[in-house]
Amino acid sequence: MSVKSLVSVAAIAALAGPVTAGQLFDGGFESQATLQRNPYWLQPSGQKWGAAWNNWGWSSWQANNAGAWIGGGIARTEDFATGWKWARSGDVFGIIKDRQTMSQTFTATASGTGTLSWFDANRSAWRGDTWFGRQNDYRVSIIDSLGNTQTIGNYTSEVYLGLDSNSWNNWGDDRFSLAGKQGWFARTGANFTLQAGMTYTLSFTSLSPYIRDLSGTITGVDDRTTFLDDITLTVIPSPGPVALLGLGALLAARRCRASS
Repeated sequence: MSVKSLVSVAAIAALAGPVTAGQLFDGGFESQATLQRNPYWLQPSGQKWGAAWNNWGWSSWQANNAGAWIGGGIARTEDFATGWKWARSGDVFGIIKDRQTMSQTFTATASGTGTLSWFDANRSAWRGDTWFGRQNDYRVSIIDSLGNTQTIGNYTSEVYLGLDSNSWNNWGDDRFSLAGKQGWFARTGANFTLQAGMTYTLSFTSLSPYIRDLSGTITGVDDRTTFLDDITLTVIPSPGPVALLGLGALLAARRCRASS
């Protein structure tokens, strides 16, 4: 592409409007976290870390049932627990496990093309004689208030610096190193369209495999998780009427220069 073409592309992008972000709230989950200042046995049940599934309160997991994000859970950085995870930024990250969905609803402030980026990872903990760091599939989608769904993508979260084969036996690797605890995988989803004033629900859905007996009957869901952090939505607004007039003038000027 020539220099002139590059300049024209830049000019057209400028006419379309600036890139905007911030449609989502609390992409790092920091605002959603409830600080646990008391020992877990003195903490109200709804605020216990771990209350999402067992209410024991001893773990660093916490229910995530209200606020910007609905469903799933949140966790805080822990270095002392074997194989636990550090947040990619701040102290808190999101969790979906089994067949859970974690979602956030927002209203688009501008029409345009949206791009979602985030980071994922998996837990590397070992409990008893079983690794809990097995790969986990999950789906990211966005649905508008009319029921139209756009699939952003299907993904598989993995243990950072860990081998999936090691998750089925008592074999160690670098997943328990400091680098393994701190590492995350960067993700970018497929583009999707937004319409100003329309309400959308963005969802992250865990697709952990079902457990079946010999007859094929579902007896449960394998205990797998996906960690999420630093979720960012960026929107390139669609060009308005004034911008389109400017684009037409730009292309007409280029044709005049080409014919002279």
